[in-house]
Amino acid sequence: MAQVKINLSKIQYNASVLQSIFTSHNIQFTPVIKCVGGDRRIVETLKDVGITHFADARIDNITKTVDEDISYTMIRTGNQQELEDIVRFTEISVQTELETIRRINDIAAKQQVKHKILLMVDWKDAREGILTYDIVDYINEIMKMHHVSIAGLAFNFMCFQSIVPTDLDIEMINQFVDSVEMETQMRFRIVSGGNSSLIPQMLYTDLGKINELRVGETLFRGVETTTNQPIASLYQDAIILETEIVEIKPRVNISTGKHYLQAIVDIGSLDTYVAEIKPLHHQIKVLGATSDHVMLDLENHDHYQVGDKIQFSLGYKALAHSMYMPNLAKTCIYDEVVQSVNHQLHTLKTNEY
Repeated sequence: MAQVKINLSKIQYNASVLQSIFTSHNIQFTPVIKCVGGDRRIVETLKDVGITHFADARIDNITKTVDEDISYTMIRTGNQQELEDIVRFTEISVQTELETIRRINDIAAKQQVKHKILLMVDWKDAREGILTYDIVDYINEIMKMHHVSIAGLAFNFMCFQSIVPTDLDIEMINQFVDSVEMETQMRFRIVSGGNSSLIPQMLYTDLGKINELRVGETLFRGVETTTNQPIASLYQDAIILETEIVEIKPRVNISTGKHYLQAIVDIGSLDTYVAEIKPLHHQIKVLGATSDHVMLDLENHDHYQVGDKIQFSLGYKALAHSMYMPNLAKTCIYDEVVQSVNHQLHTLKTNEY
């Protein structure tokens, strides 16, 4: 039976390593859990590392975990029907439209709360955000509202446009934040500089006023997202897709006349984003997929049998697709060796304090 195998020990290890790195650079590490469907067991594992604030893009994910010690930032622009739940269930939300912020202010008044917002600035990704020359007018308008407070500014990279952030971006963002703070007489508590793609800059340069990054893909896939290359200190197989061979037959490629040995496994394009799955520990090739099946070229390895398991690594889209597929089983596992390392890391961290 096909299943997503979630190694909680490796997720905990990746989180511990990243949290240590971020702390050493005085940057807040905020895990983005949207690509894992807000899985409650993963959230609890990250809480064991000491992480209590998360970011997500779906209110249904946020409400999966009922824990007063955990808070959330909603990073997706909500539609009008979601706003009441966003105010009720999240501490902070990212906002870009004044009319929506006015509505949030009214809803917060009815709920007798004060809701915090991050103003997303459209820097160069062009997905969403306030235009830079409008940001001061937004702030001046929001300052008149009684049930909304500005927690800070947010920026984004490599979600819509595949443009890698540069050192010049860091310099200009800091100049921009300085100028906005000077003009509005505000001091932003949070300057959320971006996502996993900004980690390389953090490692070798001072991010200045940027004091938070929203990180999902590097946490769960262990890769440097600007190049998709593995990060040596992290696990790349914390979450994998395990399938079962349901058929093996000799086939002929009609176009080339080449004979090959084909296997079919029990997943298809309904279950995952097939273009981003890659066989783990197997010298075989993905040929393609239908809605229910993935066809593999076994490269003439004749030791495979029906019932054998084939495991795949998952790209970001494949990971998210599989985690949101309700008919695909999700199995959590622990690794005793990694758990012992996690215990050592926890002990070292405790001794530091």
